[in-house]
Amino acid sequence: MFLEIGFLLLFASFGLSDPTLVVIGAGASGIAAATRLLQHGITNITILEANDQIGGRIHSVSLGGRYVDTGAEWCHGEKGNVVYDLVKDLGILQGTPPFYLEIYHSKLKLLNPDFSHALNDIFFELLVESMRSKESVSVGELLIAKYEQVIDQWKDDPSNYKLAQQAIVLLEACVIGFNGGFSWFDLAADVDFVISEGDQNLHWNGLGFKTILNVLMEKSPPINDKILFKKEVRQIIWDSKEAVVQCTDNSSYSADHVIMTVSLGVLKHQHTNLFVPKLPVNKLLAIEQLGIAAVQKIFLYYDRRWWNDSYTGNFFLWDPNDVKNGASWLTAVSVLVPVVHNPNVLQVWIIGDLVPEVEQCSDEVFINGIMYLLDYFGVVDSKIVTRPDAIARQVKNWYTNPYFRGAFSYQTPRTRVGQNSDEAILSEPLGNNPQKPNLLFAGEATSPDHYGTVHGAIDTGFREADRILKMYK
Repeated sequence: MFLEIGFLLLFASFGLSDPTLVVIGAGASGIAAATRLLQHGITNITILEANDQIGGRIHSVSLGGRYVDTGAEWCHGEKGNVVYDLVKDLGILQGTPPFYLEIYHSKLKLLNPDFSHALNDIFFELLVESMRSKESVSVGELLIAKYEQVIDQWKDDPSNYKLAQQAIVLLEACVIGFNGGFSWFDLAADVDFVISEGDQNLHWNGLGFKTILNVLMEKSPPINDKILFKKEVRQIIWDSKEAVVQCTDNSSYSADHVIMTVSLGVLKHQHTNLFVPKLPVNKLLAIEQLGIAAVQKIFLYYDRRWWNDSYTGNFFLWDPNDVKNGASWLTAVSVLVPVVHNPNVLQVWIIGDLVPEVEQCSDEVFINGIMYLLDYFGVVDSKIVTRPDAIARQVKNWYTNPYFRGAFSYQTPRTRVGQNSDEAILSEPLGNNPQKPNLLFAGEATSPDHYGTVHGAIDTGFREADRILKMYK
């Protein structure tokens, strides 16, 4: 409070008015930007949120008495990670114990555990290796060659060698589940992403990733009355002294500065009509060359578990002959795993180019499909397995939802990397006055080294808030 009053007096003493700001989007980056500004005495802020809740791609849902995250789920790393720094003293985050996923085959059912575990190790090692590569190829090109070399260890064992060849689809599922994309050929091997040292899978112990939003808001003056919900932005006029934001409900907001935090997917779909004048060619090229896709996570709650404590989850591996007549959406169901902090909940991962189709499935269709898979692959006897008592998923989905159009961004083989990366170009502010630009960009896709993460999103929100604070020193 005293800090806020001090900054307000500072503005007054220099004869400066409190600048007006519009923040578009109440996700992690938008909340971060607004709270940072409020902490430093800039209070004339309006946050326009198209949905009916805050969080953006953070979406924590109560299930089984605890929260599960259908969007961002883990805190990835510790050193240099603003999410970790904000909560490390609160005793919230917990590490995920290492585990192996068994492999169930559509014809052979449960594969030999030793063989499955060996493949697990290969998947992990190659995933890590792909993150360190500096080869100018796609991740798919890189890892197919390396995987073929590694599985030569089974050349004298025809049955296991054949299975290992088939299991390359599971390696791809691991890669695109971690990095995004509908295919590993969409992903660049040589990227700018910097891994934060430390545990890469810190979970929220049933409290949900929404906790970080609460922490951000608790550190600033009240913010709730500054958020307007169901405010879909139609157009931003940004080439005059003040920017004007027009919404689809015909409301209009003028501001000295607009901080744009929408996802890369929204920019890809709407930039042509969203900005007046149109964005510069260099920024349009960045939007085009960066990638965004989606995975889908669905959580199933059971009053009575049909699995025991020794079950750590499994891959589903289809025999090629079982899908030769066309791939059903069921083939996109890659992984089933128990939720560490929620003992009666299973998490289903849907990965690949069939995600948009799965997003359109009703809960009933999806549950019937999972019941079929569990029986068909021999994961559990059909006489034992029960239907889930509740289901949690992103209701409006990530990829087909017009307010998101994807889960998180990634660098493609066409993306410009290095000092003048496409993320860096996308982050550059615009306006007639270079000293006080009125259109600023935040969000994870504008983070040169932590794109695709919540800590990257928060970093960029702080970055743009600090940019504005420097204008009004």
